[in-house]
Amino acid sequence: MTTENPSTVGIVDREIFESQDLTDTEDEQEEEEQQPVDTSKLTWPGYFLHYTCLGGSKTLGVIDGMGEWLADFFGITGPKYWYIVQEYERQKEEEERERREGLRDEGQQLEGGVAESAT
Repeated sequence: MTTENPSTVGIVDREIFESQDLTDTEDEQEEEEQQPVDTSKLTWPGYFLHYTCLGGSKTLGVIDGMGEWLADFFGITGPKYWYIVQEYERQKEEEERERREGLRDEGQQLEGGVAESAT
């Protein structure tokens, strides 16, 4: 059994197919499209398990959101040693600027030396 789709590989006798088209987003969409649970048909342990998991996931979502908000509020979302990185970049820029000024000064001295020797 073969298919015409080039992204599907098939083994004729065993009917094993592997699709390269599956991605993480498709898996996530399948998880989000779960059917609602009919709690009236659940047993007591199933009922408690369902609502415990539902309440736990909702609580985790709320706490995670509050944690992100608090981290932004207190400014602890950046790297721990960011100020050192910024200082290093500032020093590199300053050294580059000084090097360019030094080259420009040397160029002016050379032009001045050539002008003085020509007179």
